[in-house]
Amino acid sequence: MNRTIIKDTSILTPQGFQRGNLIIEDGKILEVASPRMPENSQIIQGKGRKIVPGFIDIHTHGAVQVDFNHAEAEDVLRVAEYFASQGVTSFYPAIMTDEIPVMCQRLAAVARAKNELGCNAIAGIHLEGPFLASAYKGAMPEHLLQKPGYELFCQFQEAAQGLIKVVTIAPELEGAVGLIQRLSQEGVRVSLGHSGASYEQTMEAIQAGAASTTHTMNGMKLLHMHDPAILTAALESDIYCEMICDGFHLHPPIIRLLLKTKGLNRMIPITDSIMAAGCPDGEYVLGVNPVVVQGGDAKLKTTGVRAGSTLTMKKAVDNIRQFTRLPEEDVYRLVSQNAAQLMGIFDKTGSIETGKQADLVLINQDNRIDLVLTQGQITYYADKI
Repeated sequence: MNRTIIKDTSILTPQGFQRGNLIIEDGKILEVASPRMPENSQIIQGKGRKIVPGFIDIHTHGAVQVDFNHAEAEDVLRVAEYFASQGVTSFYPAIMTDEIPVMCQRLAAVARAKNELGCNAIAGIHLEGPFLASAYKGAMPEHLLQKPGYELFCQFQEAAQGLIKVVTIAPELEGAVGLIQRLSQEGVRVSLGHSGASYEQTMEAIQAGAASTTHTMNGMKLLHMHDPAILTAALESDIYCEMICDGFHLHPPIIRLLLKTKGLNRMIPITDSIMAAGCPDGEYVLGVNPVVVQGGDAKLKTTGVRAGSTLTMKKAVDNIRQFTRLPEEDVYRLVSQNAAQLMGIFDKTGSIETGKQADLVLINQDNRIDLVLTQGQITYYADKI
């Protein structure tokens, strides 16, 4: 039996912050806000700091000089280590549109990082492409986009050893609705994006099972009073919506509007980070594309189109707090609970409750991260704690 006690902390529970000890046993939460101090336990001094659920990023292309479309399994582990320092306990590496053999190789590398090298923070894979609309391709290479097809998806899923848990699809493409329905029935979450779909096409896709939208308002047709388009369907329906809270992709008032329109339980902050996250300004790549980062803003070198971000989940938390002035418990739930509920893993993670994985972030009085546990194992420990 392996037991750890985080002593004397303010714990974010579903009911709000509660003071006490958090007891962890064999990687799971045993007791929350407990007065007990069982013997034969490892003690971590909380010193009145806050414990919040681990952050979940369902859409990231890499960090610290690693692009997942070029990564080997060992490179993915390096990203996971960096993400832990940013409070992330679960993430979904995004493989973007590329040559089909390349995509399969990279999917296999991520699967190896999880299944052979033991990277528990990998909760699945986000397949962003190639079933996307050319008119809203963003940083996707247009000549490599494909017609939606189940056989091709199965080829990707076989390479990924079944780890593909979410797929971005443009619903207006021929065959898209049928694929959305089939994948949804198999438990794969379908996110709508890189799309110029009409309102009607989008609602048909939602009725077929689509569960979310990808980087909402970016890479999609925006609404007009006479053309509601995909954005209106996303806002009107109950599906989840990703949002990139870096201050570049969405202006702060837009973030407030999205939260007010959709509600706090339907918006999911993501990073959409590229290999430049955690690195200085300079030249990088995103898949097949050269990218230039200036002032933290990443754009394609050839066209100036925005290409992912340099955001981290910790910075997203700080930005949301600054942009919205929401209570801190709401901010921390945004970056944990909503993604877990969308992905069907809320029974395991996304909140601090008895029986769940000990996916936890210890926050000090200055809102810095002092300690991160993933499934009860310390994955980040600040130098001065």
